[in-house]
Amino acid sequence: MRNLFPDLYSDLVPGMSAAGFSLGESFSNVSEKVGVVDWYGPEVPVRDILLQNNSWVGVKRKIGFGSELLCSYRFMNEAVSLYFENSGRLYRIAVGEGYRGNFNSVCVGDDLRVLEREFDVLFNDADDDFLLKKSGNILMGISFVTDYRASLEDAPEQVIKFISIHDWSLR
Repeated sequence: MRNLFPDLYSDLVPGMSAAGFSLGESFSNVSEKVGVVDWYGPEVPVRDILLQNNSWVGVKRKIGFGSELLCSYRFMNEAVSLYFENSGRLYRIAVGEGYRGNFNSVCVGDDLRVLEREFDVLFNDADDDFLLKKSGNILMGISFVTDYRASLEDAPEQVIKFISIHDWSLR
């Protein structure tokens, strides 16, 4: 089977979809789309593998101190990453360098402050990412990771490195 090339121009839809994948898809369905890949277990450092990768690889990592595994598919050097936990459902799609799709005309590589035109940008120090707030409500299903992982007060100029589209209830 030929591996699916993800849609690197697909819009990012909070809590719903990115890269041609939809949150909630089963592991088996995504596996059929992705095709046969090499898998790397928790004992293998994958940084160098990801840097040289030009397709999909599978990565298994331990969650906490137990024996549970987080399985993910990573495309190229994490241009697209697909995450699964116990439920066997796709609960998170993270996009990084090389992804060209956008959310509200903002994409990976842009200055985080561009989002301030329409949203309050809040630093989430629990996860070192940024959340968006509008009309008093947090926009669910999307977060942003920057090059600094610090509040805008501490580092006012930050570049978006990853955008996460997620639904934590699917884990």
